[in-house]
Amino acid sequence: MSTRTRAAVAAPLILVGLLAVGACGGSSASGAGAGTASSGPAGGTTTTAAAANGAAAGTSDSSCTGGLTAAYPGVVDIFCGGPADIKVTAGSLTKDFTGGSCRQGGGVWSATAGVVTEYGVYKGKPVDVVSVNNQAAAGKGTIQLTVSGHSWFADSASFAMESGGSGAHLSGTAQSLPEGPDTPVTVDVTC
Repeated sequence: MSTRTRAAVAAPLILVGLLAVGACGGSSASGAGAGTASSGPAGGTTTTAAAANGAAAGTSDSSCTGGLTAAYPGVVDIFCGGPADIKVTAGSLTKDFTGGSCRQGGGVWSATAGVVTEYGVYKGKPVDVVSVNNQAAAGKGTIQLTVSGHSWFADSASFAMESGGSGAHLSGTAQSLPEGPDTPVTVDVTC
């Protein structure tokens, strides 16, 4: 199995782990549960829960939600009602996400914005999502990103957290999923 294939299979697991961190607190959002993970192909997050972020359920910001609600088949969670702003650049594409959530607990710091969908179940138009977290190795983090139908995954990106977890800056070279060219990616989070 190639390095890219392993990364493509591992990428969906990271976001699911970040959803589980939500139970640790640090966000005003609430949900029915984070679910469990299973391996799936690139381009989607695979989980077994259809839990939706309670704070986002009433959100009408279609620029973040893509017009979706928690009731739409295959929508796992929506991060559009929180205080975090996340700016991403992947190659020539840029996107500013608003309404994201930052979470911290058990030594893990993460931030997510957008709509998390279940691969193979969600059949709607592509939706944007970004999720980042720190890694056990000091100064390293992970970026998982889907913007305008393109997906990227960066493992071991540089990670610098602001004092008290109020934000972070990540940068690295991401693998385009599936099997595309490597792309420089930066993410700036303000919680």
